[in-house]
Amino acid sequence: MITVGVLDGVPRRVVSLNPSVNEFLALLGVELAGRDAFSYRPAELMSVPIVGTFVDVDREALSKLRPDLAILYYPVQRHLLDAVANASKAVVAVPTPTSVDHAVAVFRFFARVFDRDEEGDRIAGIYRDLLRGAPLYDEVVAVINLGVYDLACSNSYVADALTRVGLRYVRGFPCVFKHSESPPQEALSRAHFVVYEARGKNYYEKETQFLGGKPHVVTPNDTLAHYGPSLPLDLRLVAEAVARGARWVGGTSSAVRPTLRGGWYAPYR
Repeated sequence: MITVGVLDGVPRRVVSLNPSVNEFLALLGVELAGRDAFSYRPAELMSVPIVGTFVDVDREALSKLRPDLAILYYPVQRHLLDAVANASKAVVAVPTPTSVDHAVAVFRFFARVFDRDEEGDRIAGIYRDLLRGAPLYDEVVAVINLGVYDLACSNSYVADALTRVGLRYVRGFPCVFKHSESPPQEALSRAHFVVYEARGKNYYEKETQFLGGKPHVVTPNDTLAHYGPSLPLDLRLVAEAVARGARWVGGTSSAVRPTLRGGWYAPYR
């Protein structure tokens, strides 16, 4: 973690621009005073005022809130660190996790910050337990289409989580995420199976033409590109789709926009 400032007791006014952490905090019972525009898991977060995005922050709104704690996503939001620190008593910038264990450590860190150690440990344990599955494929690669292509490398939480649910990830790409304007052909040439996060359902068949018929499954946008408590639930749907030979994964958290009151989060209760 990258920290700036000092926390004086349990923070009460909290602003977070990290959607994955925000989902965990919601399950933990922590209420936010401000959020990023992309935090919608659980849906209750959508009623929290928006104070920023992945690339910008509303400095005036942040100054009015004067948060005890602000949470960022590092390195994506490192350019916001100084501005957020100037308006907050303390800032924690959370590095992109490189494994499931790393993600669990992030959750436990914040559980301790909010003096909810036992509940945080319980949620983190369920998160880890949900990421278990029977072997399905070896040499798997995950590609996320965000306008550019994001390859989830071997040292990423995506690779580790997919391996745990039975989609054993390809080795030999010692990075976390690799960005490119064109499809990552080197990785794809080694893959026996591809998990592809599409920009949209209506035209994903056109999007996947570059795979040349390689076995694959397609997920809705924002299925892989998060590590919050919904990730294990999303990946169980992915593994089930792969097991039955489906090409499209339906019903993921980004599609259903789950609420805390609904059945989606039942495994964490």
